[in-house]
Amino acid sequence: MKQGTMRIERKRVTDQIIDRLVSMIADGKFKPGDKLPPEPRLMEQFGVGRSSLREAVGALSLTGMLTVRPGYGTHVSAAWGESATQPLRWGMFMGWREKIHEFIEARVAIEEALVGMAAERATEADMAEIKRCHELLKSSKVTKRQAIHADLVFHAAIAKASHNSVLARFIEELRQPIKNWMEQKASLFGGYDKVFEQHETVLEAILARDPPRARRAMREHLEAVGERLTAALIERRAR
Repeated sequence: MKQGTMRIERKRVTDQIIDRLVSMIADGKFKPGDKLPPEPRLMEQFGVGRSSLREAVGALSLTGMLTVRPGYGTHVSAAWGESATQPLRWGMFMGWREKIHEFIEARVAIEEALVGMAAERATEADMAEIKRCHELLKSSKVTKRQAIHADLVFHAAIAKASHNSVLARFIEELRQPIKNWMEQKASLFGGYDKVFEQHETVLEAILARDPPRARRAMREHLEAVGERLTAALIERRAR
């Protein structure tokens, strides 16, 4: 390449689909709560294949803009409404791989701080609640929906036990993307055995009142899941 020239990369099909969907929602063609057209119709409308469309929808569902429920179709998240104009959430779609990575970094940073505080400040009642939420995952008969709920309340109980309402509020603001993260995780990875084991390590550190160990356990848990989830979403394009 000659000095002074700049290579212009062609945008991938998945990124183009994401741009189209985001623009249609921003323009009001799809409003919060609306159901998207069936997959075959979107494939025809955009002139794309199934794998690229599913990758795009998976990325947007992870960030919380879309909600995918088997048997009910894909909907624009009802939580978006006016919040879609908020920079924190709106910015999560542009360059989705990078933004998902940034989301994982943000969640790790916040929850690592929260769990360290919880290990220091949790009351006996706080610890009992974290343990109760952890036990919800233990049943062999737990359904996917129940597992996702148990996952959510476990992390919420840790945030509450930190006794830092500001940081806990940050996690609450990310609740919808986190829930979509968990739904994707349950869909792509099947069982919750690994998650239970990782939660067990986090819980043991909190009960031992060992902040460094708790922070390390939380970081390893979230980074391990985040890496697998991102790789799985990207791999969908190759199918």
